[in-house]
Amino acid sequence: MKITPVIELSRVSKSYRRGGFFRKGERVEVLKEIDLSIRPGECVGLIGPSGSGKSTMGRILLGLESPDDGEVRMMGESISAETHLSKNRRRAVQVVFQNAPDSCNPRMTAREILSEPLRNFEKLRGRRLEEKIDSLLKKVGLLSSDKGKRPDRFSGGELQRICIARALAPGPDLILLDEAVSALDMVVQSQILDLLDELRFDLGTAYLFVTHDLRLVRRFCDRAFLLENGRLEPFDPATFAANKHLPLLDELVKAMPPSRPNRNRG
Repeated sequence: MKITPVIELSRVSKSYRRGGFFRKGERVEVLKEIDLSIRPGECVGLIGPSGSGKSTMGRILLGLESPDDGEVRMMGESISAETHLSKNRRRAVQVVFQNAPDSCNPRMTAREILSEPLRNFEKLRGRRLEEKIDSLLKKVGLLSSDKGKRPDRFSGGELQRICIARALAPGPDLILLDEAVSALDMVVQSQILDLLDELRFDLGTAYLFVTHDLRLVRRFCDRAFLLENGRLEPFDPATFAANKHLPLLDELVKAMPPSRPNRNRG
């Protein structure tokens, strides 16, 4: 049986005008005929240098921008410029950013942080709202008693769990993980990735995992792509083998630290 992808980009292109207020600048093509599909429960890795178009692709997936050319489909339905900011689109694709403290209002408790999407998308109130908040906290390994805490009372890893719970609150089909574990130490990284693995297998949530760390791509992703010069090139996350020679990928692989320290002495 054919599985309908959560989201598809078909020959998507995007360009920007570079220049000042008083002269017409050149047009720079950031994305060039991008094809990408992500299935339910799948984790797709995305790496690329600064300025390669990762952020632009993310904004298109989130509905914050529309492509110049090509088509975006969600669960098989084409997303037009008029519907890209619809409530269903905003519910279906959520995001978790790198810096959890900057992503949370320091004056809000965990309960208030999680209440916002539940009220906006699910229209929950009263007891049903409290039960859903408790359920989300449990899903990410926190306690009901934590909902009265403000961000400064959580560790970095705990606060990122709050951000994940917030992303899960509207029941999304896809979560964009934008360097979501990069600011955490390796032990907490492993814990968060284990949590995300459990959630995608339990809930069928798909992930686009944007990172600069190839070790995390190997650890976490089913498929992976390198975005460079506006083009999307696939590679095997287990072996880092690509269908064509990719010098940047070779450089990133060589720059990876060894899995074990070299104890040899010269």
